Amino acid sequence: MDPLEYLEDLDDPRTKDFIARSNEESSFLRTRAKDHFGSILEKLTQEMPLDLIATRYGIALLIRSREGVVLEVNGNKFKSKNKDETFNSLSRVWNSDQVKLGVGIRGSDEGYSLLMEGVNVVKRIDGLIGDVFYYRGELCYVKEFRTESSPDGVEPVVERVFCGGKMFPFYPSRGEWVSVKAEGDRLLLVKGVGWSHKVLYDQDLNVMDEGNITSVDMKGGKVYYVKDNFLYVNGERRFKLNYPVLDMKVHDRGVIVEEIRDYRTSLVEYSLESTEVWVYPGENVMSFDLSREDVYALETSFTYSYRLLRVRNGRAEILREGLKDEVDVKDIFVKGEETLHGFLISKGGNKGVIVYGYGGFAVPLLPNFNTLFRELLNSGFSVLVTNLRGGFERGEEWHKMGMLRNKMNVFKDFSEFLKVVKMMGGKTIAMGASNGGLLVGATVNFYPNLVDCGVIGYPVLDMLRFHKFLAGMYWIHEYGNPETESDLLLSYSPYHNLRRGLPPVLVYTGLNDDRVHPMHALKYVAKSKELGNLVYLFVNDKSGHNVNYPEYTAEEMSMIVGFIEQCVERR
Repeated sequence: MDPLEYLEDLDDPRTKDFIARSNEESSFLRTRAKDHFGSILEKLTQEMPLDLIATRYGIALLIRSREGVVLEVNGNKFKSKNKDETFNSLSRVWNSDQVKLGVGIRGSDEGYSLLMEGVNVVKRIDGLIGDVFYYRGELCYVKEFRTESSPDGVEPVVERVFCGGKMFPFYPSRGEWVSVKAEGDRLLLVKGVGWSHKVLYDQDLNVMDEGNITSVDMKGGKVYYVKDNFLYVNGERRFKLNYPVLDMKVHDRGVIVEEIRDYRTSLVEYSLESTEVWVYPGENVMSFDLSREDVYALETSFTYSYRLLRVRNGRAEILREGLKDEVDVKDIFVKGEETLHGFLISKGGNKGVIVYGYGGFAVPLLPNFNTLFRELLNSGFSVLVTNLRGGFERGEEWHKMGMLRNKMNVFKDFSEFLKVVKMMGGKTIAMGASNGGLLVGATVNFYPNLVDCGVIGYPVLDMLRFHKFLAGMYWIHEYGNPETESDLLLSYSPYHNLRRGLPPVLVYTGLNDDRVHPMHALKYVAKSKELGNLVYLFVNDKSGHNVNYPEYTAEEMSMIVGFIEQCVERR
């Protein structure tokens, strides 16, 4: 029995007392944080589009702005009237001219969704809603049951499809996710088993294909998908793509593919005979969509916040753009077990190096105009963004090299970057959030002499109990199943491998995090304190894992900068 298990219950008076005491102990950081709050808030309220969809009403943009996150279509805006309710996602409603606007409460995933025509609300759907589509005259949607059982009695976390208020006869297991595309009377249902394996079904629930499928689309009654980096059409293999594919969309002449080339993304048009028609070499294409012969794209980088582009035959026209920042960006390569790539970003400061990583779930770390990084750069720090095994910078095999029984590779990779900074005489601040919090927690345990300060956000830290809370069942395909692979998970679990003599660490989380339970952060800090380590906890009662109101995010970021400044001064 774990004596700290009570911290898994956020309603337990002892947990509430622990949070209150921990926030009080870290409150001294607010002195430094005040110096940064205004600057960070200013950055967070500068216009930054997050996503786009081409509709018959015009290009729909989800934009972070001074008014919070707003939906904009052809200059018309729709915004929330409640600052605790934040728009956090934008997606197409298939077989319609509508889009779905996801709404979270104080940074949570779950809230409700609004179906929109232009900036007009058509319908509200409560709950944690995924893809929405119309099928044979009925409104249909995917719903996730994260904290309660599904109507057919399956325990969370589980997803079901509903049409006309009734459950569609498609029953994935716990921890499997669902996406749906629709075209007329045809459906393409995708069952995801982790972040590597997908199964494709038609509307009659016949299996069309399965395997390492990274992107799917349908047009003209045909299903297009990328499997093992080959393009398939209706199950027929057409040709090999030479770079990792992040997204693909079909148009009349062929396919538009977003590829990772040299750790940046490019948009490429291919004919169905494999001819490369044109290439737009970008930095980081966040989102793109098609409208007749045009490609509309949102792009970001380390040096500019965003560009809204119209790409025609490979030629890009900038329709709208944001801020620019003069920073020095270098591609660096480090030799470990594999040759590793990173981005070193600097404005000439020498206070220390933020070594940032993620390394999991096939998530690539690409050029990005990050608000927290910009504040740290302006405060005299450099930032090293690391591309580790477990990501997708080199494709699915690179991902597999950092998952399940290969997870230790990720920590080894991260340590190689820390060694380089140390060899150059720099101070190292290891930073990561979510799965990146797991990365930093494990690295601090295994390589304490390489870390001067650690910053761990919204983390996964108890690897024996993660599957019992919120979205944790999804992750067993990435980490392993604690019920059957406890030895593997125990070998690197940051919570279970805590020891004395670790460097100073700030752990932060939010009470509204309904994806990664705050218990990970609470238990980790309580145990580390018992061992005599210098560890601080900041629990934000106004935040969660998702997009949030600018003031709440600015408070959190300013505490992080305050901790880092104080920590490096004392090392």
